[in-house]
Amino acid sequence: MDTATVNRLTKLAPKIQQFIALHPDEQAWLYPLLGRAEKRAIAIVECIQGNYLSYKEIGEQTDTHPNTVKQTLYALSNGGINFRVDSSNKWMTPQGGRNRKLTRIE
Repeated sequence: MDTATVNRLTKLAPKIQQFIALHPDEQAWLYPLLGRAEKRAIAIVECIQGNYLSYKEIGEQTDTHPNTVKQTLYALSNGGINFRVDSSNKWMTPQGGRNRKLTRIE
């Protein structure tokens, strides 16, 4: 990943975090407007929600090279997204993601 992409992901980290917190219907129409690096970053963050995974495990699940996973996580971390890292250097999102249970009002 080049420096320009790293800097862009670092700058967009709060916006990526906001995107992940959106309702799935809102995500569905916004997702096609995102670039390839942003889509990859979202896939990586969603992959580690509630799970401690290594770079290799994340890469296998997202079809991304482990070095790219590492660079993406560091860029997002530098941009303000907080991650948990366990003693074996596996990463996880801090709260396990947004609770998707919705109440139907009739």
